[in-house]
Amino acid sequence: MWELINKEFDFKKILFGKLSRRITFLFVLVGVVAPAIGIYYFYSISSSIITNNPDFLLEQSLLLQTTAVVIIALIALDAGIMGFFVSRSIARPIADLHNATREIEKGNFTIRTKINTNDEIGALSHAFNKTTMALSKMEEERRQIDKAKTEFLSITSHELRTPITPMKAQLQMLENEYFGKLSKKQKESISVIMRNAERLDRIIEDFLEISRIEAARLRFAFRQTDLRDTMNDTVGMMEGFAKEKNIQLEIQSEKLPMIEVDPDRVSQVLRNLVHNAIKFSHENSKIEVHAITKKDHILFGVKDCGVGMSSADKIQIFEPFYQVEEHLNRKHGGTGLGLAICRGIIESQKGKIWVESKQDQGSTFYFTIPLKPVYEIEPIKVLFSPKTEIEAKIKDEFTSILGPIGIVEFDDLKAKNALGSEDIFDYIDTLQQENILNSFHAQKFKQHIGRIFGNESISKENLSLENIEKTEKR
Repeated sequence: MWELINKEFDFKKILFGKLSRRITFLFVLVGVVAPAIGIYYFYSISSSIITNNPDFLLEQSLLLQTTAVVIIALIALDAGIMGFFVSRSIARPIADLHNATREIEKGNFTIRTKINTNDEIGALSHAFNKTTMALSKMEEERRQIDKAKTEFLSITSHELRTPITPMKAQLQMLENEYFGKLSKKQKESISVIMRNAERLDRIIEDFLEISRIEAARLRFAFRQTDLRDTMNDTVGMMEGFAKEKNIQLEIQSEKLPMIEVDPDRVSQVLRNLVHNAIKFSHENSKIEVHAITKKDHILFGVKDCGVGMSSADKIQIFEPFYQVEEHLNRKHGGTGLGLAICRGIIESQKGKIWVESKQDQGSTFYFTIPLKPVYEIEPIKVLFSPKTEIEAKIKDEFTSILGPIGIVEFDDLKAKNALGSEDIFDYIDTLQQENILNSFHAQKFKQHIGRIFGNESISKENLSLENIEKTEKR
């Protein structure tokens, strides 16, 4: 233990290290040598003048003043030159290392420093480069694992689905007594098998959709569409299911513009939201489905009068495998992937999807469809997303800036699926406009959030569609 301490705090090593020697040399040169030379020069001239010209006091005085100015100029010039070399030899490498660490924070593990000084900073640069190489390798391995996971999920889902189709066909033939008469108990047994085969088929299809979303292979068939017709057709398909609980489906929509979109994907999202609304609504209640044009997007909403959900449920509702009904003894079936798939579909088109709800007061699910389609689909992490780590950092910033109320505000934004950088910047601007934060703290808040998202700029050129809607509501 003592050996370690002595090794770490060896005074000689600190004093005579390469970097310390350079600093010491510069200090001696600037702080001792330059003033000593100047003072000696001043003393020699003044002594000579006083000795050889005792009667020329005015000339002596002027010469002494000039000499003093020269001495000061020499010292300043010497210090400036030395400071320049100090800045180049020490400050610049440190600045390069600092900039490189910021790149690492953004997730750029290919960054390398080029510091060739033969001192401790050079050694630090070499160690930094070795670290980034290791991180780069780990990142590449992570990407390979993600790719393998997605491919495994896709291949497995396809392989599982292959035997399901003929199995369902055979079961249907049995159920329809194609191979002979069945007893009542036999029919009941086959009916149970059929229901579970259908459920297994839906689970496999959900996994296929997840794999397509994560691999950016989600298929969109764009065509000019009036989404009001799509909404009417989708709600019409759900009428039969709603009548089982005597639930009224009501459509509220203005005239929508013709846009290039995949109506089947929009219908898929609407169908899932309406289906969930029916499942969790009370009998003899009403569900409202509405759509309205808002600037550069169309806003859809599905409002029910059901059981609602808690703050914890709202935060996790779009996560895969999460089901609110776990708290209701799982009265309803499902894989827990439906809303995660909806999120993947909407975000693939740069849209937003979120929920507003209070327990025992119903829920309203919103989603937006941009007026301009996105043809180049980007992969979206649905399973095993790094989202949790990012959200933890955001939550820490909210707590640091706003104190205990920051946790409440963070949970509220998360429940609305509004934790994107632009969403948070818009929220910070609102706090500043309401004089909750001054400009300094608002700017600091934005800078910290920008670093978390790997973006040092804090411009608001790309405000999210959801926040446009929230601003209009205010």
